[in-house]
Amino acid sequence: MIRHVLEGEYLYHQVLKQHVDAAFEKLANSHESKIFITVTEELEFAQPFRNQLLDFVKFLSVHDLTAIHIDRSEVGYIRKLGDMLLRITYHESVHTGQLFDDLRTVKIDRPFI
Repeated sequence: MIRHVLEGEYLYHQVLKQHVDAAFEKLANSHESKIFITVTEELEFAQPFRNQLLDFVKFLSVHDLTAIHIDRSEVGYIRKLGDMLLRITYHESVHTGQLFDDLRTVKIDRPFI
């Protein structure tokens, strides 16, 4: 699940930069062929990509959130940039909840967030 979230974050960032879907399957995916042994390795690899996404978001204006449209016609919709950003955070929060449920199930301490 961790790979899925990090990979999704990377791919969503590519879509946001291009303003078009370009189909996730066609995007270059830096995570796809990488083999990791530990979660730490995976997180360290993903950190620069996460920083790029955060930098991208920091420089958006309020106008950008409504004026820029992300064309994902291949999957049936066109969304405003602000809506896409909310969808990305929703995707991450759903999986965070799933991960916390897994940790709770195996009785591992969880951070308070």
